[in-house]
Amino acid sequence: MHTILSFLPLLILLSCLLVFKMTAGKSGALAILSSIVIAYGFFGMNINGLTIAMSKGMSLALYVLLIIWSAVFLYHLVYEFQAIDVINKNILIFIKDPFTQFLLLAWLFSSVLQGIAGFGVPVIIVVPILIHLGFDRLSSVAAVMLGHSWSVSFGSMGSSFFTIALVTNLNQQSIGYAMGIFDALAMVMMGLTVCYIYGGWKYVKKGLVYVIPTSIVMISVMFAVLYLNLVSLVGLLTALSGLLTMFLLYTIKEKPGKPEKLYEGKLTLGKALLPYTTIIVLSLLFQFMKLGKYSISFKYPGFVTNLGHVVAQEAAYSTIKFFGHPAPIIIMSAIVGMIVYKQSGIWDTQKIKTVISRTIDKNIGTTITLVFLITMALVMMDSGMTNTLALKVSELTGSLYPLFAPFFGVLGSFITGSNTNSNVIFGKFQMSVAMALGVNSYVMSGLQSISGSIGVSLGPTTILMGASASGLTGHESEIYKRVIKPILLTALLMGLLNYLLLFVFKINIGGVL
Repeated sequence: MHTILSFLPLLILLSCLLVFKMTAGKSGALAILSSIVIAYGFFGMNINGLTIAMSKGMSLALYVLLIIWSAVFLYHLVYEFQAIDVINKNILIFIKDPFTQFLLLAWLFSSVLQGIAGFGVPVIIVVPILIHLGFDRLSSVAAVMLGHSWSVSFGSMGSSFFTIALVTNLNQQSIGYAMGIFDALAMVMMGLTVCYIYGGWKYVKKGLVYVIPTSIVMISVMFAVLYLNLVSLVGLLTALSGLLTMFLLYTIKEKPGKPEKLYEGKLTLGKALLPYTTIIVLSLLFQFMKLGKYSISFKYPGFVTNLGHVVAQEAAYSTIKFFGHPAPIIIMSAIVGMIVYKQSGIWDTQKIKTVISRTIDKNIGTTITLVFLITMALVMMDSGMTNTLALKVSELTGSLYPLFAPFFGVLGSFITGSNTNSNVIFGKFQMSVAMALGVNSYVMSGLQSISGSIGVSLGPTTILMGASASGLTGHESEIYKRVIKPILLTALLMGLLNYLLLFVFKINIGGVL
């Protein structure tokens, strides 16, 4: 009974989005309402617990909404001052083949950005570029969301990677090797998926000449960087090696020749790119500067539900670092852009008013929806619903559990919108199941992180960022339908690989079970 009730809010959300094709806002409202009723009526969560869980949800929503609002502002800024037009026309000069443009940007350039910044930055930068290059909105957002998903766990300078190592208390380098095995599969699958989104099976076949050699280079670089124990740089260096490899393959294959002249409108290419290059520079700079004390966070007490589910207190929840959170970095970059526009003689106060107006219009619906969805996630987690669901599935599947294990990583990211949070929820659980089955804990924990990585594409925050960046707000159900099948297929293949590693090859990473 409790297992069915645990799944009900998710079932309502998915049914409303995919079957009844309701907006994300209406779907989220019904989902949060159902989770509150179930938590209070069947999981022993009192008003105090509900208040704490919902407050935590709102503070997490604030973390994400700051990114979305600042990112949408930056997009409209570069659009209104025609910087994005300069970028697009120069991409056409360097890479004339549309398919190569699509694959390079959606699969590799977005992954480079994930390696540096993460937290939605690949979506808010790359999706508008693809759309303005003439690609379909839905295809663009789906390709970018899926294309960079393989790089999430090792991205953001290793934030999700460090989380899985911390919650499991396993050796970082060894768990990195385990993650690398599953990430190799994920990067190939996502590269081929981007090809399929572009033009079906015909382009999957055509894309093999790029995807396979590029993946071989990236896998080699990934394990080399892991061997050197430079874990913060795994995502960035792996994706960067892939970007350079594919561009080299393109120049060898197509022989485009050296461009005679770069396109310049009212801005040079350097000035047009400046807000984006500023994001990259500041993201890297602040990673290595000890400025973490300049931050705000929220404090929440712990509690115990009437059914005995213990929720720990949070001393520093949803910490927003002034020199680490993406929103301040994006705003600083936007200010740099505005200074350059003024110096270039193209400043227009009316355009700034238009940028602000469009930012507000685009984000109101997104804000409401995000609060609903993240609050639902916290109610499910703190009431014990998520834990109940996980324990029941592991109990029913027994020794076949490794086949189903990746779906918990995906589920964690779907509920919370975060690979890091997915690792927090299910990381220790996956390791405990591995120990109970007598199989390698490193393999199961590595699988958890990478399956959570690809699952981020299903997260409400990612979907809403994608909808905002692509102008598809209100059409979130279409995005969900486009991305869910490749994710589930990849998770299924990961499960098969996991089973083979544990029970057929009996791999032993880290020297322990």
